[in-house]
Amino acid sequence: MREIFIKYNPYKLETEVLIDGKSPRATSKLNKGEERLQEWIEDLPDILQTELNTNSFKLKFQGTVLDFEDVAEMAEAAKKQGINIELDHIPAKEVKDKEQAIAEIFEEIQKGPYDELRQPDVIKAFNNAKGSDFEVNVVATMSAGKSTLINSLLQQKLMPAKQEACTATITEIKDNDKNVFTAKAYDKNGVLIQTHPELTYDIMKSLNDNKEVSRIRVEGNIPFVTAEDVSLILVDTPGPNNSRDPEHKAATYRMLSESSKTVVLYIMNATQLAVNDDYNLLTTVAESMSVGGKQSRDRFIFVVNKLDDFRKGEDSVDAAISKVRDYLKDNGIENANIFPASALTALDIRTILAESEDDDDDDVYAAKGKVRKFNKNEELHFEKYAPLTPSVRGTIEAMLSKAKEEDDVKTQALIHSGIIPIEQAIKMYVRKYAKTAKIKNIVDTFAKRLESAGSFEKTKQNIAENQEKHNEILANIDMIKRKLNSGNEAKKFKDVISKINYDSEAEKIADNIIRKAQDRITSEKESINKKLSKREANEMLSSFSKITENLQAEVQVSLQDLLTKNMIKNAGELLEQYKIKLSELMQDIDIGDIALNPFEIMQGEIKTNADSLINSMVKTERVQIGKEWVENTSKRWWKPWTWFQEKGHYEAVYGDKEYVEGDALAVKFFSPFEKNLYSNRDSALKYAKQQTEAIKSEFAKKFDELDSILKIKLKELEDYATDKENAEKLIKESQDRLKWLENIQSKVNSILDI
Repeated sequence: MREIFIKYNPYKLETEVLIDGKSPRATSKLNKGEERLQEWIEDLPDILQTELNTNSFKLKFQGTVLDFEDVAEMAEAAKKQGINIELDHIPAKEVKDKEQAIAEIFEEIQKGPYDELRQPDVIKAFNNAKGSDFEVNVVATMSAGKSTLINSLLQQKLMPAKQEACTATITEIKDNDKNVFTAKAYDKNGVLIQTHPELTYDIMKSLNDNKEVSRIRVEGNIPFVTAEDVSLILVDTPGPNNSRDPEHKAATYRMLSESSKTVVLYIMNATQLAVNDDYNLLTTVAESMSVGGKQSRDRFIFVVNKLDDFRKGEDSVDAAISKVRDYLKDNGIENANIFPASALTALDIRTILAESEDDDDDDVYAAKGKVRKFNKNEELHFEKYAPLTPSVRGTIEAMLSKAKEEDDVKTQALIHSGIIPIEQAIKMYVRKYAKTAKIKNIVDTFAKRLESAGSFEKTKQNIAENQEKHNEILANIDMIKRKLNSGNEAKKFKDVISKINYDSEAEKIADNIIRKAQDRITSEKESINKKLSKREANEMLSSFSKITENLQAEVQVSLQDLLTKNMIKNAGELLEQYKIKLSELMQDIDIGDIALNPFEIMQGEIKTNADSLINSMVKTERVQIGKEWVENTSKRWWKPWTWFQEKGHYEAVYGDKEYVEGDALAVKFFSPFEKNLYSNRDSALKYAKQQTEAIKSEFAKKFDELDSILKIKLKELEDYATDKENAEKLIKESQDRLKWLENIQSKVNSILDI
């Protein structure tokens, strides 16, 4: 039996592997670099079996509980392959330990001797990292009960619910732990048009019905999380066939795409599967889940709603879940996380029964009937079917046990309704992925700042201690300043920046995106080759219309991803060039052991300012591409993009012809769309070039600011070199500040240790 040791740090994304006490060979697939555990853990049995040529292992894992549960799940699955893995767990520091340490260190830094660590931009960066938003996107097809599920999570009736797809706007509900909900409504141009300090169901309904409203931003209490814990945002998205704004459809595809890391609650109607609406959405989900390993699967929570609507003897929960699993497999989705639920039962318990116990009230009487039904019928104990980790299942079982001890029938039924497992699954994802990333961001916020402060302090101390070299030091500082102010140096740097260009690379990626869309169109055209009746032609064009709308959204999202990556790549290259510039300032400068390195003393400034600039540009820029084709007002029945401009547009299908050649109609339908695909591609690339120039311009300003900061630091070093009278005092102060810095740096670095 081979002995394997794995130490995994989810905060640093570091993995250490030992085989029988020795490191694996350099070419081994067990060398994981900065990959997240969930991206490769399912491949571990095959890797071990292939590289070690045996089926029996003793695996000792050092890491957090949530990560160990994924290792245990892997080991259980390996048994089916005939691979035996015995497990042992070495505990590690959990997220809650880290958060407490971070709060204490931040307070200590704010009380410390460094003014630069108390600057508004540093505090803002810390607060942004600490309170970073985390989205849970809710998507569903018609009559799946999406609004009811959101209301049950909010524990009050806020979102309008009907027996049709009623959501026509994007609504973002941000948790702030306050009991009163507020709302701001925006039009499609992002202009604020309404503000409501106290949001109600009726106001929400009127906002949703208002055709001028495109997006609603709501803030209030999401009870199953705390704002201190994570800044959770529930995003209610329009259904695939119900969005007034084409950007809404693109927003749906954007959050489903593999580049997104948000949680997705995909709600399905247990009594109405295989509706046409969700075919394209599920195809996108399948593509997203095929990359990124277990994390990509964890972020998709498939909620099978209305499972209590089956009549006794007609079907079973097991059969319904099996049917859903087969349906998802048919759409390319393997190993889906399926959570059975009755959102309406949960909502009634949390609203009607929370307000009244009066049996004379029909709603109360009906809600109590549901409580009895779920508690009495063991098949409706939905928490048993949910794919929960051992720690989460233990939490729910403890809640259920307590409810039974206290004879709390409402809480028992609430757990059985499936809503509690869904909430716990969301919280687990946040703890496992979002919070570990947040901790890393907070530490990074300070690490470079502290490193820069330390380098600068050591430089000052060296200068104060080496009085005999002060003239030499001053001469070299003057040389650096002259280089900074030199027109030739500035021109050289700007010439390098102007030559940075990723146009050909962007064009290649854009062409692949368009080719993929064209392949889909070609497939559709080739499937039609017969004569069609007018009714069949109408149905075919309706189907084609949906295909082109969805393709339009997918292409738009793919091109926007391309633009974002292009922006970040350009920004990264610009940063590297500035670092090279700083390094070149030291050419021809030699002061022996004295550290006078502009790059080291500026690292913190570069990291904070440049990163925040990149992030702000990526988040605020919106690419408007691919919408020109809807402006065509030439009304023709074979031009579906004109159908939605006025009522009665289907009537033109019924012309004088008895038959329509299906293949010719398909070609005629798709030709304008294919032409516009290339127009969209050209628009995106044109926009990418504009953004590249904008980034260069913004970074040029930012680099000028950094040069100014460097000059201020150089002036301070000059003062140290000229103040001979206070040399001893300066040395003592510097020693004290360095000692404080080293202590804080040690504490910050230890945060990421497990």
